[in-house]
Amino acid sequence: MKELILVLLVLFFGNNAKAQIGGEHAFQFLDLDFNARSAALGGDFIGVKDDDINLTVNNPASISDKMNQDVALNHAFYPSGINFGQIVVGQTIKGLGQVVGHLRYVSYGSFDRTDVTGQELGTFTAGDYALGMGYGKELNERFSMGANLNLLFSHYESYSAIGATVDFSAMYHNRDNNLTATILARNIGYQFKAYTKNNKEPLPLEILAGVSYKLPHAPFRLSIMGHDLTDWDLSYNVPGALPTIDQLTQDTIPVPKASFIEKTFRHLTIGAEIIPTDNFSIRLGYNFDRRKTFGIPDRIGIHGFSTGVGFKVKKLDFNYSVSFYSAAGAVNLLSITSNFAEWRRKAN
Repeated sequence: MKELILVLLVLFFGNNAKAQIGGEHAFQFLDLDFNARSAALGGDFIGVKDDDINLTVNNPASISDKMNQDVALNHAFYPSGINFGQIVVGQTIKGLGQVVGHLRYVSYGSFDRTDVTGQELGTFTAGDYALGMGYGKELNERFSMGANLNLLFSHYESYSAIGATVDFSAMYHNRDNNLTATILARNIGYQFKAYTKNNKEPLPLEILAGVSYKLPHAPFRLSIMGHDLTDWDLSYNVPGALPTIDQLTQDTIPVPKASFIEKTFRHLTIGAEIIPTDNFSIRLGYNFDRRKTFGIPDRIGIHGFSTGVGFKVKKLDFNYSVSFYSAAGAVNLLSITSNFAEWRRKAN
């Protein structure tokens, strides 16, 4: 446990690490939310331990022995025909304990191939994939830790890349007062093969932390997640921007810069789960950075917000979410989870 905490502290305070600003890293798809529950709560939800196998892909410390033969299918419908999702399977291995395997995928569809004159030469496809295995260990009734190993593959037309990452997480879970806290270091890895020769790129290393609390006498769980904790300023600054002059007053208008408050809140995501029964829940989330990044000043809209529901029908758990990224469209995500062992017992 001490060694894990030391690693996380080194990563957090290391000034060579940068957060994942778009276009600066390979395998950027790893930042997507691949399950509906996390997406509905604003994204990067790692602050709970309640035997949800989908959450183990982001937080291996939440792996428990109750996930044996759990299977989860997740699929998202993205704007412009892009599809992505994940498949998660849990299995208990004798002498080792519970492990969880997963496959994350992104399909960008089919594209027309043309030459410099616009002559059509057929079509090509593009996609990203992550094949992973996770292991978690409960140190005692309140502390647990875990790790994921991920093998990465990406192909865009004739260009391809291969890499590998590991994720480490530590979790505190107090069942008596319904409090959970997690710290996670993810996408620590290396690109073995780059898209082009001698042009290897960094991976989207990130530190996250989260806390959730369920009210003792009310059906509410509140959560707050901190993301991109290796980079203080997530705001976008226009390269080479200079102060301008107000043509009416002749006053100098400085280059807009984010305030301390904005920089702080850009790291935060808040979520709420309303759980009236064990078989039904309603979820709401708000992502400050997403709203600031994709917002249009003249159109307030609901970008940055997300919502969803979860319900159980017999032996199937269904979760659905819709995330409003921008005025261009929303992302719908559906998750279905079940347990093979229960189906076999029913058949016998």
